[in-house]
Amino acid sequence: MAYNNNYLLPIKRLGQACLLAGLGLSTLSMGAVAEDKPERPNIVIMLSDNLGYGDLGSYGGGITRGAPTPRLDALAEEGMRFTNFNVEAECTPSRSSLMTGRMPIRSGTTRAVPVPGLPVGLAPWEYTIAEMLKDQGYNTAMYGKWHLGYVEDRLPINQGFDEWWGFPFSTDVSWFPDAVGFDPDLFETPRLYEGKAGEGIKLLQPYDKTVRPFIDSIIAEKSVAYIKEHAGDEEPFFLYIPWSLVHHPSIAHPDFQGKSGAGKYGDAMMEHDHRVGQVLDAIKEAGISDNTLVIYASDNGPDRAEYPYVGNSGQYRGYLGTVHEGSIRTPMIARWPNKIPAKVATNEIVSINDIFPTVASIVGGEVPDDRAIDGVDQKDFFLGKQEKSNRESVLFLAGEHITGVKWRQFKIYMHGESPDIDKRGYQELWAPQAYNLQLDPQERHDIALQNLWLLAAGLKPVFEYVYSVEKYGLILPGGDKPEVYEVSNIPFYSPEALELTMSSIKKEAVKQMIKDKFNQLVGKEGK
Repeated sequence: MAYNNNYLLPIKRLGQACLLAGLGLSTLSMGAVAEDKPERPNIVIMLSDNLGYGDLGSYGGGITRGAPTPRLDALAEEGMRFTNFNVEAECTPSRSSLMTGRMPIRSGTTRAVPVPGLPVGLAPWEYTIAEMLKDQGYNTAMYGKWHLGYVEDRLPINQGFDEWWGFPFSTDVSWFPDAVGFDPDLFETPRLYEGKAGEGIKLLQPYDKTVRPFIDSIIAEKSVAYIKEHAGDEEPFFLYIPWSLVHHPSIAHPDFQGKSGAGKYGDAMMEHDHRVGQVLDAIKEAGISDNTLVIYASDNGPDRAEYPYVGNSGQYRGYLGTVHEGSIRTPMIARWPNKIPAKVATNEIVSINDIFPTVASIVGGEVPDDRAIDGVDQKDFFLGKQEKSNRESVLFLAGEHITGVKWRQFKIYMHGESPDIDKRGYQELWAPQAYNLQLDPQERHDIALQNLWLLAAGLKPVFEYVYSVEKYGLILPGGDKPEVYEVSNIPFYSPEALELTMSSIKKEAVKQMIKDKFNQLVGKEGK
């Protein structure tokens, strides 16, 4: 298969940066230089859990689902509403990407964190968005679900947060103590956590079904108190609020039970909307709305655990654990008055990986240059200074499987999966599949054989990923630093074919590096 030179441009740029570093010339990280003087707004990121694309009124749900969402709909009117925001297939990978700006496969966080006590989760070697903001003088706090490790050096207070109240696991653990045959000697009863940086962690009451209905009311209460306490500080704050709702078991606060027309999930959805509104009200009442960037999103689409009382994927198909649009396309809203345009909806491709470098660019923070960063700086796009996103593709993995690539309005699959409500699992494909998402949002009509040219678009991000792994490596689950430097399983490519392809790409990249360096030196001498 032949490729034109444009295919190599991202790899050439990567190689050029490496060559300059080798020659002793400095490279600047993303966000280190900005056209405008960096600002330091307060930053509030709220992340819902397992909320579907079609759950909010502003995304086609709300009252039509029997659960109105007036506060989130108003937030969408006040800022930018993203209709092509892309996350990972499961909770832990999405949260890892948000924290690091890196695909979770690089961090060993590809699946939900398993049994507590094991040294799995986000390695201390990783540099989180909280650490970046802390280095810029921000006060930092988190209230809610972490899901990126259980051992203390992998908990939020050792990953850039000054303080944390919440839980390190998923909400379904509240089911465990009531399960038939549950043995607390085998699996310790899950508890809530609280801690401050430098002071360690304190275990609180058990997280069971008696506590579950009150979790988000406590998260909201603590978040509101934090905003009131720090609104007048000289230094800005970063507040991360990963809610427990609307994850199963969907047990709303007693004040909301029976309030919707959609059963227990609808009740939980209405409570979630109310809790978000409490945080927004606190920002307004503190008089800091104009100087606060608010980002709201969901970590992935709905799960199937309590069907039919589950979230809605809108016009898309797929549930948690798949990379079909119903799982990886979720609501995202960004508001920053007089900075981010209001009443704007965009279908440009944005990834959860982009949040880290975009925030870094806004505040003048640094993004590490000693590792692969998959996010791109979307500052000018978010601020309305350009119409187009700075990305046109996203690479998706389900666990460690390279599953597919979204490119422009197309999705190319290299690994099969079962996205329907009663099916789970992955399978090898005889040939790649491709779908036009604008014409076929449910991804039912394969157009690959009529459009084989799409494979070039699909393979480009895959080869870039393979190239970056050879340079930077991958962290194994529970690992401390990168230690794997090869990708052995690329769909439709034997190891020999992959090596031949990568060798050709590397040769072209080196040639271009030398040419670029020569032109740079000649240009300097000619001045």
